[in-house]
Amino acid sequence: LRIGTLYSKNQRLLSSIANLNIFSGVSHPMQMIVSEMLTDDHFIYGFLENSRQRIRYSYELCIARLDEMVIPYIPAKAGIFVYADFSSLLPEQTAEGEARFSSLLLEAGRIIMTPGSAQHDKKPGMFRICYCFVNPEVLEMAMQRLDRIVGKIRRWHWDNLNAESLTDIL
Repeated sequence: LRIGTLYSKNQRLLSSIANLNIFSGVSHPMQMIVSEMLTDDHFIYGFLENSRQRIRYSYELCIARLDEMVIPYIPAKAGIFVYADFSSLLPEQTAEGEARFSSLLLEAGRIIMTPGSAQHDKKPGMFRICYCFVNPEVLEMAMQRLDRIVGKIRRWHWDNLNAESLTDIL
C-alpha cells in the first residue's frame, strides 16, 4: 500500500501539481481504506511508534559502524540521512577524487551513497547515507562492505588497489 499526500501552504507549488492527480489518482476503494486507517487512532499511534523505533535502530546501526571506522559525520537531529565525511579517503581532494571514491563503492561494494557534489557541497568527500532506504539487515551488510573498503583504502592506498585486492568485499 503506497499512497502519498502533500500538505503545503505554498500556492505556487499547489497550483503547479494540481493537474498531476490525473495521472496518479487514487481509486475510490483505496481512498476509503486509507480514510478508515487514518481515523483509527490506535493504528496510527502504533504505526508511528513502530516507525520511530525502526528509524532509530537503523540510525544507531549506521553511526555505530561509522564510529568504528572513525569516519566523522554530522549527527542527525531528524530525518533519514547521515552526512558523513570520507574526505580523508579520497585519492585527491577534488570532485574527480570524490567521483572515483563513489565509483569504487558502487563497483566493489555495490554501495550507493549520495556524493556531496550532487548536493552542491563545496568540500569533496562528503556523502549522504540514507539509513532508512533499506531494511536493517541490508544496511548492516552495506556497512560491513563499506568497512572493508575503508580498511583496504587505508591499508593499500589508492595506488595499490586493483580488482584482486577488492575481490573479498562482496
